[in-house]
Amino acid sequence: MTTYAAVINKVLNHHAHLLSNIGTDDALPGGPKFGWHKYCKLFSDGIILWALYNKAGDVEDQRKAIVATIVEAMDDLDVNRSNVKVLTMGDALEGGFFSLDLVDEHQDSFDGAYIPGYICIKVTLHHHSLVLLIPSLKPILCKLKEEFILLHDIDITTDCQYVTTRRILQKYLEETLEDQVEIIHDRNKVGNHCLSWYMTTHKDQRVRCKMYNKLVQMLESAEVRTSIGSRMESIVMPVDAKFHKRLYKAKKKGLSHLEVTFYGPKLHKYSYYEHILETLKEHLEECPTFCVPHKAYWRQFAGNISSMVGVHVTKGNETAFAYCHWWNAITTKKYGSCRLKVQKDEAMKLLANYSFNERPIYFLEVTMDGNTIVETKVAKYMRPEGCTAITLVAGQQKSLYPYLYHDDVKCFKDMGIVKVDNIKIQWPKRRLRKSSPPIVDIHLVPMDDEGMFIQVHGSATHKSTFEPGYQVLQKDTLYLVASMAKDTFRGKEYIFATLSSGIRVRCGKLLEQMLLSWLDDYPKAEAPWMPFTAGEKRKTGGQWDIQVE
Repeated sequence: MTTYAAVINKVLNHHAHLLSNIGTDDALPGGPKFGWHKYCKLFSDGIILWALYNKAGDVEDQRKAIVATIVEAMDDLDVNRSNVKVLTMGDALEGGFFSLDLVDEHQDSFDGAYIPGYICIKVTLHHHSLVLLIPSLKPILCKLKEEFILLHDIDITTDCQYVTTRRILQKYLEETLEDQVEIIHDRNKVGNHCLSWYMTTHKDQRVRCKMYNKLVQMLESAEVRTSIGSRMESIVMPVDAKFHKRLYKAKKKGLSHLEVTFYGPKLHKYSYYEHILETLKEHLEECPTFCVPHKAYWRQFAGNISSMVGVHVTKGNETAFAYCHWWNAITTKKYGSCRLKVQKDEAMKLLANYSFNERPIYFLEVTMDGNTIVETKVAKYMRPEGCTAITLVAGQQKSLYPYLYHDDVKCFKDMGIVKVDNIKIQWPKRRLRKSSPPIVDIHLVPMDDEGMFIQVHGSATHKSTFEPGYQVLQKDTLYLVASMAKDTFRGKEYIFATLSSGIRVRCGKLLEQMLLSWLDDYPKAEAPWMPFTAGEKRKTGGQWDIQVE
């Protein structure tokens, strides 16, 4: 799937102007509050382990053995193979995490060549109560250490009601804690509703803190490391009963997730972790927050949905399909799902089932020769006029044929995902199959480029919301300039460009030159939207800029 997911992501990036952008707005509906409400008991939803291995040996056999060892050791915590994921591999001597004595001891277990390496492994723990987890985890870690597998970090977490934004929380921390926090500038990875920062505990341990809006995370993308994925099934499915109960109880106020990552091989007592989290909660007591019902946020969110896109890839006898309901232009994460072995007739059926009423459906047919895209055809479809049919989202195990298979599965509307502007997310009561007819028929309509001209304004509004191109534009991504204005910002003149995806850019010299040249080519007529592809970030004359072509 990795190869096809990368191809599909590249195709969607090159047709980003067809996607609905839901990521630029950080306004919150609802009344202001101060601080968070109803923190749940502390739990842990994951740990990171680092394991020594010999880079000169059979890497795959060692990797499998290490994973098997972890699964066996953590059996009492209901950890199975699907909960253990290899993330990265590296040089064990860099960073000083492993002692030289431990590396020497590991080397003694091998005959012949030896090059010390490490494997980074994530273990998902499914919201284990921290007070119960620590006494169970301590002997497990001792056993794993005998196999040269060490704890690298552990996430200690609590959920609470009310929400805020990255911008508001960052301002609050910088004003109240000043030099005590180090903000992590990763907005291009996490968006407008998540903030991470480093702090140091009273025992001089460096910890990473993170606070984010849980519903937004579930709506925007699967996880940070994937380019396209879906999580909306977790809103209605009680995969984790405790979390699902908290989410349901918070549907009228909003749910935030506070997470602290503790680094190092030592597992501390519960009282230590409890003290750090309680101190952090006290620091956040006066932070402006908002009471935002899921229903209110979904209505605002769904108001940005203007289209959906399906991609069908053919490579010889191999095929793949993906749908994309929306994307976050800041993080470039897409909401949808990919599947292999989907023929075109099935892809058309899925396109109909996952489309929205009264909104364009774009179908991208991609033909590949080896690893090269040789052709991409774009077609536009619509549901029938007056159609009120439901729209599917991927189900359990990312199935593209979901249904309400159990009484414990709630309806989306019961969790706040209500009907908005004739958009109705829902799963059918009866099981859908590949042989089932589509929920609704769709019909081909002409591609309409009328009105796609650059709007030139006399001045830019809300200039502080426009960001430098090198900070927000993603390499190898195609963009379209939809409107522009010349104006000053902090005493300097810039071109402020709004892209078709909703991104607001304060142009650097290279993009400015391209845009002015484009406009000069249309001296007596309106200039159509200007396409450009972002390249490498570079520094010229002491100023950062981004290459464009």
